[in-house]
Amino acid sequence: MKKVLVIFIVVLAASVAFASTEEGKKLFEAQCDKCHSLERSLKKTKNLEAWKRTNKRMARYSRGSITAQDVEKIAEYLASKDKPGKPAVTPAVTIEPEKEAKVHEEHHMFEFKKVKVDQFIKPEVCALCHSEKFKQWNGSMHSKAFADPLWRAATKLFFKEAVEKEEVLEMKACVKCHTPLGFRSYSISSPGDDYDKLAALPAQGIFCNWCHNINEIKHLGDAGYEVAPGSGEDDPSTMLGPLKDASSDFHPTKYSELHTKSEFCGLCHNVTHAANKLPLEQTYDEWKNSPYNTGDQATTVNCQDCHMRQRPGIPATGKTVRPDNPGKAADQGPDRKHLWTHYFVGANVLVTKLLKSDLHAQMAIERLKNAADLELIKSDSYKKNELSHISVKVINSGAGHYLPTGITEVRQMWLDVKISDHKGKTILRSGSLDKNGNIDKNAVLYYTQLGNAKGEPVINVALADRILYDHRVPPKGYLIEKYAFQIPADAVFPLTVKATLKYRSASQSLANKILGDAAPKIPVVDMVSLVDKLAP
Repeated sequence: MKKVLVIFIVVLAASVAFASTEEGKKLFEAQCDKCHSLERSLKKTKNLEAWKRTNKRMARYSRGSITAQDVEKIAEYLASKDKPGKPAVTPAVTIEPEKEAKVHEEHHMFEFKKVKVDQFIKPEVCALCHSEKFKQWNGSMHSKAFADPLWRAATKLFFKEAVEKEEVLEMKACVKCHTPLGFRSYSISSPGDDYDKLAALPAQGIFCNWCHNINEIKHLGDAGYEVAPGSGEDDPSTMLGPLKDASSDFHPTKYSELHTKSEFCGLCHNVTHAANKLPLEQTYDEWKNSPYNTGDQATTVNCQDCHMRQRPGIPATGKTVRPDNPGKAADQGPDRKHLWTHYFVGANVLVTKLLKSDLHAQMAIERLKNAADLELIKSDSYKKNELSHISVKVINSGAGHYLPTGITEVRQMWLDVKISDHKGKTILRSGSLDKNGNIDKNAVLYYTQLGNAKGEPVINVALADRILYDHRVPPKGYLIEKYAFQIPADAVFPLTVKATLKYRSASQSLANKILGDAAPKIPVVDMVSLVDKLAP
């Protein structure tokens, strides 16, 4: 009797399971072809938990037409179809490999694991659960890394000027960093390729699923890392990040200490010439050797502590407060004391404005206005018909790196100084702009001048093999600029001194050269000003 009862229970359980599977199959066939073909799912092999994660993500797309119970039943069906004894699934169709750009030559910069575009997830999918972070990123310089019109035009021009093999190699490195997925999927190899033909996802520059897949440092700088992708939206990779207790129904999660440190930023924000190793952008090293890096984890201020605490109205620089940012990491997640923001604007008012990211442009201005301070150093007295002096102390009080940083052969930060008498007569002027937007040649300009093998100044990084000049302000440091002037006999005291530290992302002449008639007027930001009086 017991044996009969056991057989009955087993048969009953099997019948219930079969019925549930059949119901799941019907739901699958009725619901899942609204967004994609059924074959797409039937080709996949996943366990029950993986199918549940996928189905929950799909249910979000359905706007309520797929219920939580439906998710369970469809997952049970899709998981059971791969078990032994079930009818064979239609054989997978052989997919032709993606058409590749030119095969990368052998060089250390190409020593990475090749990936495929369809292994990654679009940012718009991430936005379904992380809507606030998506809004912050969408409009950031990371999202515009490949769309940046100035970068596109400059790299095209510089590539044409590159003749030697080493020069061409350096231009390829530009593409490697600005569209890492495009480069590592062999979809694009250099500025000589058609930028407009790049697929939509790699054209989004530095996107969510890319950064949160970085799992290995090979070397700091020059994009010396590896990524661990998944199989796209149906089978996402493990997302790496700074939360130790994160969990998701849609993708695996794992804590990554790397994502909390400046070394993560240093993977890309340290750039050397691909061939001759000339330091071109050394933002990470500038931070590493600064007072912000104390060597003690408890007191060190990492890149993230400024650049990922910034939000509208809170510039979060070295001279301002950097408060926590409470909220939810995921829309349906728990409340958290602090979330890292993803605006990533730096000081780029130019490109953010050009690409209609007005909020990000305003945040770049806020950052610039909280990066530095000025002090006026006077002489004991000022007399007519005598040579007089003032000094302006330029203090980097807010940036954890040099001012300016990045591509400092392009950036322009300068002092605009004007001395006038009580009636408004100008006695000294340095740093004004002419009608063409060019800075007075006698102005104090903070920038780096690159040179070629002949010692000639160049703007094209591919042609550079030396640094001819580097005049910039170190973090928590200062430079003192001296001015001499003659006070005329008819001057009326007191004299007024106005000094302004100004900044723009590129010179007007360079923009005109690169963009031609399409060149906009380059916005100039007054970072900080001082006004003082000089008396006899």
